[in-house]
Amino acid sequence: MRENEKIEIILNHHAGNGRAESASKKVIKFLEESKLYYEIHLTKVSGDGIRIAQQIANLHRPNVKIVVIGGDGTLNQAVNGIKSSNYPDTPLGYIPGGSGNDFSRGIKLKIKDPVILMQAILSMDEPRQIDIGHAASNSFSHYFINNIGIGFDASTVYYTNHSARKEFLNHLHLGTLSYFTNLLKVIKLQKGFGLDVGLDDKQKHFDNAYVVVATNHPYFGGGFAIDPTANPFNHKINLVVIKKISTITFAKLLGRLFINGSHLQDKNVWHIAAKHFELKNYTNQHGQMDGEELNQHEFDLDFTVNQHSFWLPIQK
Repeated sequence: MRENEKIEIILNHHAGNGRAESASKKVIKFLEESKLYYEIHLTKVSGDGIRIAQQIANLHRPNVKIVVIGGDGTLNQAVNGIKSSNYPDTPLGYIPGGSGNDFSRGIKLKIKDPVILMQAILSMDEPRQIDIGHAASNSFSHYFINNIGIGFDASTVYYTNHSARKEFLNHLHLGTLSYFTNLLKVIKLQKGFGLDVGLDDKQKHFDNAYVVVATNHPYFGGGFAIDPTANPFNHKINLVVIKKISTITFAKLLGRLFINGSHLQDKNVWHIAAKHFELKNYTNQHGQMDGEELNQHEFDLDFTVNQHSFWLPIQK
């Protein structure tokens, strides 16, 4: 750590039903014992992460490292706050404390102990470049670190977030089980919908799209590999579209997804990796971005790949 360096910590102490708060206590104890200069910025309402990150980045102070402690949704907000600041290339550190932590899984962050991870972050002289996605429409412009989903997985996020059992299962560190149980519920509820995909001046139409996920790395839902071929370092965003099929056939397809990723070879699955594509659907559908709800409406989104610098000890 450089002399006179300060650590600005953006903390969502509610994330992961106490995981982030527990990690932050360990980190703060280490910082105080090491007599290191830090400041805690608590997120209290939705959007605080964007506002706080933007304000810190705009100060553009030397010898400052911004570190997020929370879930993927908190990191998403911090990234969008930085990108909307006057200094959009400001690096971010991250200590996972959510219930899913798909971003750390997707970039293969191996350090689990929050104190050791903070020590590694502080010892870094140069940040690492990691791909992030960007989605835009006439009224929407956001960066995402994991994925954006329309239809099935977004409906699963919606019912998981509004489930009475979510907090209980998170408390038992079984957040993935909460997602899985609601996934089974949505299989019966989700209907197929019309979808157009624009790619390289060509258009592919689906009459009966069911699962639509644009993803930066393999995982969603707390560890499910929707696209094992996705790579957050190859400067491409992957897209997976699964057609509406019978419940039994879909259940078998999910089994292949969970076991070995062979679902990508199924005739009912279409997937690509590209620097740019467009999605448009024609009925109101649930949407999700990095596990956060995008409400229910028609989507018309332009996807591109971007990069951001992170204080994270990873190898490509």
